[in-house]
Amino acid sequence: MKKVYGALIVVVLAGILAAGCSKGYEAKQTVEGTTVALSAKAYPLVLGENALAIKVMDASGKPVKDAQVSVRLFMPPMPGMAPMEYTSQGTAQGDGYTCSVNPAMAGGWKAEVTVARTGQAPALALFNLDAR
Repeated sequence: MKKVYGALIVVVLAGILAAGCSKGYEAKQTVEGTTVALSAKAYPLVLGENALAIKVMDASGKPVKDAQVSVRLFMPPMPGMAPMEYTSQGTAQGDGYTCSVNPAMAGGWKAEVTVARTGQAPALALFNLDAR
């Protein structure tokens, strides 16, 4: 009987550890005909450097490669705390863009992705992220 309980404890602990492991992050929003997809290989984000991948698609679903992409990572204001904000410029890579963000503390963050294209109003997509 002790062996059964021991095996059960090992299985439960393995499940808890697997649930806490990073599964990545993917989300997308469509703003005025422009779709912005944001992803991170590791999620929740870690304190320090994190790579984000951004794909921008036009209304027909084709990748947009001529945009200027920036990400403003910020923590919503809290009483008694100074505002926290980090801005990064996207770099074109393949059919998308990459950038690096650096959350300064654990908690809920917002990623504001701005996509600027010549002759069009900037598209602004807002994503909720967590850091630990």
